[in-house]
Amino acid sequence: MAMGEASQSNGGASAPQTELQNSVHRLPSGSTAVRRTNPNQWLKLTLAVRTKQPLPDLSKLDGQKPGERKYLTRAELAEQYGTATDAAAAVEAFAKAHGLVITRNETASGRIGLGGTVQALSDAFGVTLFDYDHPTLGRFHARTGPIHLPPELKGVVTAVFGFNNHRILVRKSRIADDSPDAEAKPAARAWFMPTELVPLYDFPTADTSKQCIGLLEFGGGVDMTAVAAYFKTISAAAPPIAIIPIDGASTNPAADPDSTGEVMLDVDVAGAMAPGAKLAVYFSSFDEKGMVDCISAVLNDATNDPSVLSVSWGWAENEPLGTAPVLWSEAAIEACNQSFLAAANLGITICVATGDDGSEAQVKDGKAHVNFPATSPYVLAVGGTTLHVVKNAAGATHTTETVWNGGTSDGGTGGGVSDLTPVPAWQKGIVPASINPGKFAGRAIPDVAANADPATGYLTQAGTKPQIVGGTSASTPLWASLIARINANLGARCGNFNALLYSKIGPGKTLTDITSGNNDVEGLLNGQFSAKAGWDACTGWGSPGGNALQKALSSKA
Repeated sequence: MAMGEASQSNGGASAPQTELQNSVHRLPSGSTAVRRTNPNQWLKLTLAVRTKQPLPDLSKLDGQKPGERKYLTRAELAEQYGTATDAAAAVEAFAKAHGLVITRNETASGRIGLGGTVQALSDAFGVTLFDYDHPTLGRFHARTGPIHLPPELKGVVTAVFGFNNHRILVRKSRIADDSPDAEAKPAARAWFMPTELVPLYDFPTADTSKQCIGLLEFGGGVDMTAVAAYFKTISAAAPPIAIIPIDGASTNPAADPDSTGEVMLDVDVAGAMAPGAKLAVYFSSFDEKGMVDCISAVLNDATNDPSVLSVSWGWAENEPLGTAPVLWSEAAIEACNQSFLAAANLGITICVATGDDGSEAQVKDGKAHVNFPATSPYVLAVGGTTLHVVKNAAGATHTTETVWNGGTSDGGTGGGVSDLTPVPAWQKGIVPASINPGKFAGRAIPDVAANADPATGYLTQAGTKPQIVGGTSASTPLWASLIARINANLGARCGNFNALLYSKIGPGKTLTDITSGNNDVEGLLNGQFSAKAGWDACTGWGSPGGNALQKALSSKA
């Protein structure tokens, strides 16, 4: 038998099995096996399958302004780059032979859902499932060993998600005040209503009623009572909201109050700063399958058709959790990146938070760490600042903005250099190599930034009372709102404009350059990432100058 092949018995017949590339699962260190997973438990998997042809890269779009670009339509994405017809047929035949059910076929993204009992799915893919306990990750199920495929699926299925459901997505509540005086005048407080940041960041006036902002969420729900109360407090109209559960994900706001608070932060900021824009809120599970499914749902959602996404969830791309790098697998990163690339080809801008744990990401191993999916080259990575606005004795307004670094207790903006994702062409010669051993030349983040310090945070509401919240979970929907405004005014989608940002917009001082502070929250890295003139690994090219950015992206500029 050839290397990488195994014999699998199904119904008395024996067939050679081939190991699926990049499917080895690293069990998080500290995991304790509790029992074999119930063989009769129903399980849903997501298969990444062969597509008709590889997606085009963004090189033809990179040098063009939004109004000059020709993006793919969803129909073109599905017809030209979607699931290969013979691949779908092979999976359907495989499912029938093993007593499995095709739960969905998302052609545009090359994803097929497969359902069955744990026993049937384990036999079909040559794995064994156990339930585990972990002091950090809690209870989860995971497989041992790699995925094995029969000959008819070799080259057809490129990844399988759902056998492991431990957490790989997280965001933390950065609450500065859970009982603020919502009637307080601006001069008497350091925090902001989101609407007050619109003029401070010089957002262009725009009618965003025909725009849709997608919010990707992995826990909690939308508290519609709190939405109504909040927008009444800030004297603004509540946004239209579409709630989209994926694969049966819970959308009950009472089931996970902490996550609901984070969802409400996204809703409140985006709804306040892009008034009238529709908010499409996608809910999925917080594991690898959840992220893969969530972005796939966006790619196939012609009904809501968001032009910009806000993603405030992530985790360190190679956090040890003991002795072995785990959590984000190579297969999951590749699948997500392919979907982000597909989104960019549709003209969707994806804004992703860099995280709130500084350049160490709280791993505390003496090395720098950055979060995925912020390190994807197909997203706009958003960092955080501390913004103070005061009036001097003469009554003039004075604004200061520095890197957000509140220390170990209050967090700070994520930023640094990936040790997994190679440096994109548009960052070469601008960003440094990793400061970790090996000096890997990787994708550096953030690209941009905005107010995120809880001490200068945002008035939001979850439940019955307002609260002051910060974090890059706030600066990210702020940037998504700005992009929605620019899209509306240009009559064209900005899409992924990272190449323009690094070649013209940033060097042209279009944004407000932040030159003070560092993001060494734990104090373990000697502040090696510090703010400076131009791009830096704390705040990227800086915070918004909204009208200037719109002008720079205009074809008339």
